[in-house]
Amino acid sequence: MADWGVFATIVGGAAAALLGLLFVAVSIRIQVIAGSTELRLRAAQTLSLFTAMLLVAVLLAVPGQPARVLGIEVIVLAVLTAVTLLVLDRRATAPSPTPLGRAIQRINPNVVTSVTLLAAGILMVVVGEAGIYVLVPAVFVAFVGGVLSAWVFLIHVDA
Repeated sequence: MADWGVFATIVGGAAAALLGLLFVAVSIRIQVIAGSTELRLRAAQTLSLFTAMLLVAVLLAVPGQPARVLGIEVIVLAVLTAVTLLVLDRRATAPSPTPLGRAIQRINPNVVTSVTLLAAGILMVVVGEAGIYVLVPAVFVAFVGGVLSAWVFLIHVDA
């Protein structure tokens, strides 16, 4: 597990930077986002994705932690993330007015991230350290989906 320290550092740094940029993006479009329940909920989903990745980095950085313990922690994080994202998604049911927004809603990085996090946790509990490799696609999908979501509500033109 010590070999994953660099990965944890990269993920943690990227997640923290993206969280900061998300706050800047929301601040830039605060009037539009404040006036739209859907956009506020989509921003909260993006915040949840980036926060989940920051927490993945924190869990990976715990020294001397056995893979099975990390797996249990990732399972708990996956369930909490999935529930949070599901509640936010159900409240923001309006279809996006942009083609990119509709594509994101169809592909739904929230579901893909939650499922791959859950799979990684289960694999770490069952097979050990080899399951940690499934965290890589979870992080990738969360970052790409979060950045695309942030872009959608940054360029949203409703007043």
